[in-house]
Amino acid sequence: MKNNSTLKPYIMTLGMLTSMFSSTQLFAHGYMLQPESRAYACKLQTNYQCGSIIWEPQSLEGTNNFPQSGPANGKIASAGLAQFSELNSQSQTRWVKRRMPTGENNFTWQFTAPHVTKGWRYFITKPNWNPNAPLTRQSFELRPFCTVDGLYQRPQSRVTHRCSIPSDHKGYHVILAVWDIGDTTNSFYNVIDVHLGEGFPALPTPPKPPVSTQHESHWKNIGEINPVDDLQPNDRVKLRVFEKNGENLNLQTQLTIQSAHQRQKQYWTHALAQKINQEHNALRARTKNHHGNIQPALGKNNVYITPHSTIVRTEVTIERANSATRENSSVSSSAYQYVYPQNIQRYKAGTKVLGSDGQLYQCKPYPYSGWCGISSHHYVPGTGSNWRDAWNRIN
Repeated sequence: MKNNSTLKPYIMTLGMLTSMFSSTQLFAHGYMLQPESRAYACKLQTNYQCGSIIWEPQSLEGTNNFPQSGPANGKIASAGLAQFSELNSQSQTRWVKRRMPTGENNFTWQFTAPHVTKGWRYFITKPNWNPNAPLTRQSFELRPFCTVDGLYQRPQSRVTHRCSIPSDHKGYHVILAVWDIGDTTNSFYNVIDVHLGEGFPALPTPPKPPVSTQHESHWKNIGEINPVDDLQPNDRVKLRVFEKNGENLNLQTQLTIQSAHQRQKQYWTHALAQKINQEHNALRARTKNHHGNIQPALGKNNVYITPHSTIVRTEVTIERANSATRENSSVSSSAYQYVYPQNIQRYKAGTKVLGSDGQLYQCKPYPYSGWCGISSHHYVPGTGSNWRDAWNRIN
């Protein structure tokens, strides 16, 4: 059974491609909100022992063209990303399951950074699949039971698709939801653990009503400061702030790690949150501690803006201090323009940067140059999963 929201083929003209890469918004992230993806259930703490995906369920991005290519067998749930490998664990009892009926159901995506979209596809495991074996292409029916044409448009921040789950599927199944991007060679992969034949349809979560007061208790949550790693003295961590037209450098907050105590992840997050609150009136970084007080905390902190702020998102970047960036580096500073990711918003075709591995990288020509300025771990020169899409190593 196949449910097509539209029958228009995925066709892209050269003019479309040109307009996509000239866009100022090149970031793309999203996850399945309802029914909850395996990754989002980890963030909600209904799934446990998930690893670092709890901080970024929106980042399951891999190469496109599944099933012909895309994530390797056994790594489909993690989109082929080693840092999220815990998601690839598979057994009958490993993951929480959403009870759903067969037939018509709503599937809702949440986009933290919408992107030009080729379309969405939904696959489901076969009736006789083995739930105690790693997920492979053999596990799934490789003809999607639902497809939606993206028309090469940017979706709203929340999009719902009405799809019919085949009636011959009962019990535990895994649904693979694929968001195919229209202006990169990547797709986002979300697996959803469901128990079919029982329960009620998953309905879209209504958006929160607009806030009409400036009182601090009603500020809007726009981002997170996550304790992803311990740092080293002289490492720098930044909160970067973006408005519709790009980064607002006046609202950037930078913290340089000065001591062995501060380098621990629960302490630098607290110090950065305090610094944000001290330097800016338009931002607040805080969380509710175990006493119920809302203030900067050790560990994770949320970033808030006033209800009518023009800020659209924030992100935290870490710049490592290492031998490649010190005065005794074997690479002359005249050979590159920036130490990655310094001034990443200025990167263009031909830009040369010094990577964290001490190697030099040059941004590829147009149209690939658009990816050089994307602040994502996928495109970090030399180490990102897709760095070759953007960079050439030149030494």
